[in-house]
Amino acid sequence: MADWIPDVLGDEFEQLTLDLGADEQGPVMATLVRALPVEPGWWEHVRGRGPLLEGVDVLYVHGWSDYFFQKRLARFWTSRGARFYALDLRKYGRSLREWQTPGYVADLATYDEDIAAALEAMGRAGGESLQTRRLVLLGHSTGGSH
Repeated sequence: MADWIPDVLGDEFEQLTLDLGADEQGPVMATLVRALPVEPGWWEHVRGRGPLLEGVDVLYVHGWSDYFFQKRLARFWTSRGARFYALDLRKYGRSLREWQTPGYVADLATYDEDIAAALEAMGRAGGESLQTRRLVLLGHSTGGSH
């Protein structure tokens, strides 16, 4: 797997390219973007209050003809202690390559591969029953169809 690199959204965001093999148009990839929560300040420790959503992972999947760019959405979750991930599906946004037809798949079930690759990169492969972190799936439009 490739390494996390800085994302175009700024300092607090990183991206990871997920290799998905190839289809009739050639190599296919998805892109996982993450924003991690900031460490609580000394005042939160003094008051004995930890982040409300510590131990939560959020995976956001965009809708049709879209990609992830909503910095405020990520900050909503990370400011409360959650780890935020957003998936640019194959042939969208950061994942679109010049030889591809934007957004084209013959079957929406194809996106199951993208989501599975994202969950694996998040350390959540195989639906492990021993996973202690809670998972919130957040989808918009097409992204909510799975």
